[in-house]
Amino acid sequence: MKKYNFDEGVNRRGTDAKKFDPSLCPSDVLPFWIADTDFPSPDEVKEALIKRAEMGHYGYPYIDSAFEKSIARWYKVRHNTILNPKYIDFSPCVIPAMIWCVEEFSSIGDKVLLQTPVYPPFHDLVKNNGRQLVYNEMHLINGRYEIDFEDLEKKLKDPKVKIMFVCNPQNPTGRCFTREELVKIGELCLANDVMIGVDEIHADIVFDGLEFIPFCSISEEFAMNSITFINPAKTFNVAGFRTAAWFTHNKKIYDKMMNQQAYAKGMGRNIFGNEALMACYNYGESYADQCVEYLNGTRDIAIKFIKENIPEIDAIIPEATFMIWLDCRRLGFKTQKELKDFMFNEAKILLNDGTTFGEKEGFGFMRFNFASPRHIVLEGLKRLEKAVQKLKRG
Repeated sequence: MKKYNFDEGVNRRGTDAKKFDPSLCPSDVLPFWIADTDFPSPDEVKEALIKRAEMGHYGYPYIDSAFEKSIARWYKVRHNTILNPKYIDFSPCVIPAMIWCVEEFSSIGDKVLLQTPVYPPFHDLVKNNGRQLVYNEMHLINGRYEIDFEDLEKKLKDPKVKIMFVCNPQNPTGRCFTREELVKIGELCLANDVMIGVDEIHADIVFDGLEFIPFCSISEEFAMNSITFINPAKTFNVAGFRTAAWFTHNKKIYDKMMNQQAYAKGMGRNIFGNEALMACYNYGESYADQCVEYLNGTRDIAIKFIKENIPEIDAIIPEATFMIWLDCRRLGFKTQKELKDFMFNEAKILLNDGTTFGEKEGFGFMRFNFASPRHIVLEGLKRLEKAVQKLKRG
């Protein structure tokens, strides 16, 4: 078994890595924003790609079952969940499949419910396709985000709400929802005839021995009323292949999604993306274990540093994902622009703007991606500490 050196990482500056785009992140700024990692992908991915490249021809591939079987294998091995390969299919990434879901299972003017703060494209895919947004705002209670079930029940009773999207593990709060929470969500949606779409893209990155629970594994009723969206991109740093997948247990849902996929010209798989995904899901257990262990340690070091050296910022401890949601409201900035400018111009770090996850819910917050070698994460935090000290001195 290979031991990966995540402390060494990979130097991505000067490559085509979007995270280090010089128009966004000049050389004197450290980036901790877009959600990919600064780690090498598994050796098996590189080997599979080289083998495929050496064939010397790159025309249209036909579809066999190897792609779907690798995903079913991963969910069985990692999450003890049985999937039917017949009801799994390709998507270029998670968001297009979510758009197909919106187009197929709701009509223009209908409503789609999101739990906020949440990944920015969720908002856009609803608005840009003529649907109305409904927000179930999560509440920060004693340093942990909790679901407001009273508000959720009230909003799901609106007959115009046709779909609820759940992000689990949750981006940006880092919550890994409990079985009890998922059961409440599922039962409320069933009671109100609301379809559930579940983004499980961060499912493999869960800390402190917590259990990730696939939504479809809870009950047959939930499985038959849901679509799940996945991508190996976060765990294995393969986002650039634009190869993701979705699955369901319901043939009627599957057929409708396939109709929408064909209508939207979402067919046609990426030959290298296929190879990357299958390599990750067929051979990636050891890599995933090592990566999560490393990230768990980095998270602990980062949280401890912030608590001890930058007490003016409250770091929400993530149960999962490699992002820390930073509550910067006590820094005293009157506008979000002032906070963003402070991070970029004074601390010389590039973070995600909290208001993109929810204008109200994210005000005063920033998202920090800690999936980099620890010495780089600590350098970024030291820059932040220095800038905050300077701010305090006036």
